[in-house]
Amino acid sequence: MRKGWLVIVLAGLLVSLFGQESLRTLTPNYAPGQLIVQFRPELTPGERAMLRTLVNAQLFGYNDWLDFEYWQVSPYADVPALCAQLKRTGWVLQADPNYQLELAWEPNDPRWSQQDALRVIRCPLGWDYWRGDPNFIAGILDTGVLHTHPDLQTRLLNGWDFGNDDDDPSDPFGHGTFVTGIAGAVTNNGVGIAAVSPEGKILPIKVFTDGGQGYLNDLIDGISYAVSQGAHAINLSLGSNSAMPSVNTALQNAWNAGVVVVAAAGNNNNTSPFYPAYYPVCIAVAASNLDDTKSAQSSYGAWVEVAAPSGDAWSTTSSGGYARHTAGATSFAAPFVTAQALLLYPLVADSPTDRSVARAQVVRELIESTAMPVPGNYVAYGRIDVGASVLKALTVPVRGRITIAGYVGSYTSKEVEILVRPLNGSTTLASATGNADSTGNFDIGVFLEPNQLGYRDLAIRAQGTLTKRVPNVRMRYPGVSNLNLTLIPGDINGDNAIDDADLLAVLFAFGQTGARPEDINGDGAVDDADLLTVLFNFGQTGE
Repeated sequence: MRKGWLVIVLAGLLVSLFGQESLRTLTPNYAPGQLIVQFRPELTPGERAMLRTLVNAQLFGYNDWLDFEYWQVSPYADVPALCAQLKRTGWVLQADPNYQLELAWEPNDPRWSQQDALRVIRCPLGWDYWRGDPNFIAGILDTGVLHTHPDLQTRLLNGWDFGNDDDDPSDPFGHGTFVTGIAGAVTNNGVGIAAVSPEGKILPIKVFTDGGQGYLNDLIDGISYAVSQGAHAINLSLGSNSAMPSVNTALQNAWNAGVVVVAAAGNNNNTSPFYPAYYPVCIAVAASNLDDTKSAQSSYGAWVEVAAPSGDAWSTTSSGGYARHTAGATSFAAPFVTAQALLLYPLVADSPTDRSVARAQVVRELIESTAMPVPGNYVAYGRIDVGASVLKALTVPVRGRITIAGYVGSYTSKEVEILVRPLNGSTTLASATGNADSTGNFDIGVFLEPNQLGYRDLAIRAQGTLTKRVPNVRMRYPGVSNLNLTLIPGDINGDNAIDDADLLAVLFAFGQTGARPEDINGDGAVDDADLLTVLFNFGQTGE
């Protein structure tokens, strides 16, 4: 009886997966037509062979130790969909495409091997998925920059010198050039060093005179200039022990325009306020060592949000070369965080012009919520983790509630599947599963590649139901909420159609009790109600 049931289940599967081979043109990230299958141990060799025959698969390899079979099907087949269907038959423990492996991306900059700070904050993990967008901008308000530095010039915008009121923000001191290199050195160019954000533009804004004097009016004008030039983040490696109410007003204006504000916490080795970092509008940054301890001079306290490892920082110098800073100044910790914001902003915004306080708040939340705890908790959130923040930005939460028509049982542990599709398309770009709570609420994170972010259609189903399409959903972090879906039950075998296979499944299990997929209405027994549900919905297909 089981063999007959399997033949019926997979007959429809073959049509849906292989009936339109010529239409599939996407380049997969797996070996075309190849999958790895692990059967349930009780299946006989004959049953395994029958399943391979039904999907027209050839066995090209076998792992004796793990009992994995390596299959080859049509190179045009939608292998992820086939794997999902195989797992729903109940005969297969695991089925996965034969995914391609890639080496972790590392830049070719000669000093990269010495930049331990970037490895501590797990930049390579983030870079494997995302390296930024050249159309997003970070403003560096400082002593200027060496425009001709070979490891900076292609990423620099023209900028402005407010200290001397001209268009030449050159750097006579080197402080601004060092800050700029941490945030925005040209990366993977075979020269010098790498930066936290390999892509993105740097807007140099000089707010000091060539004599080294800095005044509030120039800082305020520089902040306003950064906003007007489209900056998405600004770096303030400067400050004072005295309050700056007028600067706070300017920073609030920048924040309201959607600019992430990052400021050095100061080098006083105490918890006393340092401005403007002390203002809540700023992400205040302390300096850490490579072991996450506080640097000797860094300010600290509950008002300081995060730390960054300027206890060992390589960067660019105003002489055209490079230098290593090991004293742990917060001036050189802040640009790590500014660059992190520059890296993250394109993942949460629809375009460079999609700049708002809501977007800035999401970037800030990603930075703070993924920070790693530090010894002694000398900052509020911890030391930044660039890799974790990128992965979190790419994992889009989908939240809502399902109601299955006629279902009377508890939804606890009811599996919910989210399929992400192109607008008005049927190809599955990504998928994720999770469990509902007792009342049908679900919260499922869907991991997307950067080029899959944006407006998409969703197809959502629960175990035993057809898919329900939710059109034109913004799939970017912080995600989608308040989806309320009524789902049609009766698709027992998960092929997105209520047909003979589902009817036979109920008939074969009729009279049995307990938790079973054939118990469609969740009353604990496979009975007339389940049979009538299939008959009532017979012939329907998912959206």
